[in-house]
Amino acid sequence: MPDRPRPETRCKCGHALQRFWRFCPACARPQTWRDVGHVTGAECPVCRWAVSPKSSYCPWCAADIYEEGVSSEKPLKEPKGFRKDARCDAGCGGGVQYPMPYCPWCGEDQSWDDRGQFEGVCPRCDRGVDDWMDTCPWCGKDATGRDLMAPAVREIRRLLRISGVADWGYRLLLRPGGSGVAPESPKIIEINRRHVLDGRRRDEVKWPMLVGLIAHELGHSFLFHHWRWTRTPRFRRVFGEVDKAYRVDEDTPVYFDRRRVAYAPLEHVSAYAATHPQEDFAETFRIYLTRRRRLRELFAELGRKRKAVRVFEKFLLLHDYVRMLRGWT
Repeated sequence: MPDRPRPETRCKCGHALQRFWRFCPACARPQTWRDVGHVTGAECPVCRWAVSPKSSYCPWCAADIYEEGVSSEKPLKEPKGFRKDARCDAGCGGGVQYPMPYCPWCGEDQSWDDRGQFEGVCPRCDRGVDDWMDTCPWCGKDATGRDLMAPAVREIRRLLRISGVADWGYRLLLRPGGSGVAPESPKIIEINRRHVLDGRRRDEVKWPMLVGLIAHELGHSFLFHHWRWTRTPRFRRVFGEVDKAYRVDEDTPVYFDRRRVAYAPLEHVSAYAATHPQEDFAETFRIYLTRRRRLRELFAELGRKRKAVRVFEKFLLLHDYVRMLRGWT
């Protein structure tokens, strides 16, 4: 696989583009890569993209562009204006350049695994996308996958607004693999797409669980983004050392759809919260958010379940910090 080409032009919106991206990842505008400068010597009469006059098919739209006496009777490797990045997947012997979706010699579909060159994967076409992209440059769909989990995203935004938690610039992305937040990228929240895509095929997405999962991961993002807060004496006294070695048993049950506090353990809101101080904060944040900061109602439940005083302190600490960020008194 060749290195990703350097930006050669800009979209009408002003955003830099990589050559042969079909859509602008910033504004979703379709792109047309014409033969600027007459490098290849021809354009497809259907899609208007630059093609080689030696080709039999347009490598961008698969249109038949064969011209007797002009097109090559045998597949070429590197016609003028193009390079050979791989051989045709269909085995015709011709060369194809990344990211041609069709062979210019036999017209057959071509596949490119470019995911290793990007930060993530488009939830629609499985091609590579970067975390900042709103639109997939290959298929033109939502590169984040937020549209696939719209009900959960709307509920999360509503809960954040009601709870008074100020937006810290977080970005939700639907990605393959596990859900999580990396400390070095505190604003990027990856949600396992299996919870949405598998559910859509069965027509039974578990939205309450997904809302709880997102709220939990938001807790991690919030904590990493406000890491200096974790160094304060009050935070350390209540939650402990959040930067200690992370060793969590993956078999520990997690019930993200539950909005009530568990009876045990006494000093944590759930069993998963007891696995590590970071998970303790994320679970506390989840309960605070999904219960819409109704502390009187929440504290009544803590009292009925005979929770330790420290659990009360955790919610008060978070509540005071949220108010401080908002400038409330």
